Amino acid sequence: MTRVIVMDLSRHNTVMVGHDRYFILQADGRRLLVRDYCPHRGGPLSLARRTPDGRRLSCPWHGTKVGVAAVQRTCLPMVLSGDEAVVLLPEGEDAPVSVIRKEVLANLPPDAPCADGTGGPNTRTTGAATGDAATTGTPCP
Repeated sequence: MTRVIVMDLSRHNTVMVGHDRYFILQADGRRLLVRDYCPHRGGPLSLARRTPDGRRLSCPWHGTKVGVAAVQRTCLPMVLSGDEAVVLLPEGEDAPVSVIRKEVLANLPPDAPCADGTGGPNTRTTGAATGDAATTGTPCP
């Protein structure tokens, strides 16, 4: 039997169903509840940063690029009314459900700073002490 949950999107942006995570992705002017899972090794796509063209997410674990269109195809059925969302959870899921709020970097523009005020992607400098400064692909500390 399908379970239904109601989310207040002004307060929550993540759903945990057992060990599965879903987060609100803003894409093409729409809000979608998508799976928080990179197909490469299961990294949290909610912490991914968009590539400069905005069409892909760069996984925070290994830098794997995942198309936003592919992520959109993992969305759960959801009906929006203002900031309220009625979500249909996958069938057969009898696991406990938690609705929480966490930082979602995937919704930030590619060059936006992180919540702690540090720079966006490719801004962490390594090797500064030796004069061999280089940037890494690590999105945020």
